[in-house]
Order: sequence, then structure tokens, then C-alpha cells
Amino acid sequence: MTVRTAADLFLDSLGNPNTVRNYGIAVGKTAERLGEVRPLASVEDAEIGEALELLWGRSAVNTWIARREVHLREKTL
Repeated sequence: MTVRTAADLFLDSLGNPNTVRNYGIAVGKTAERLGEVRPLASVEDAEIGEALELLWGRSAVNTWIARREVHLREKTL
């Protein structure tokens, strides 16, 4: 399964269109950063952390936590 496929499956599992739209921004940018066609199994946890830090490291704490939560939930799919 690719990073993009995992991202899409995660987003499809969300019921609320507003949540999908908001999470889609974070998931999409992170998937792009990690490499959308890359196998998800090849992505190290540290790489996800690095991507989140690069994308949202200067954001408000609550924004960063929300983005991190999205990716923690995605990894469990």
C-alpha cells in the first residue's frame, strides 16, 4: 500500500465532510512530503515526525497536536 492509498483510506473512513476537508489538508501535504507513491511500510516513524515538524513546526501547539493525531490514526489503518 502506498502512502497516498493509506491517506485516502484514512480520509474515506471519516464521516464528517468538514473533518475530511480539514484533515485532507494535513494528510495531503504530509503524503506529498513523504512521497505519495512510496510504500507505507517503508516509512519510518521518525520520518513522519520530521515531516510534521517541517510542515507545522512553527504552528500553534494545538495545530501541531491535531496534525500529529491525524497521522497517528492513519498509521493504524
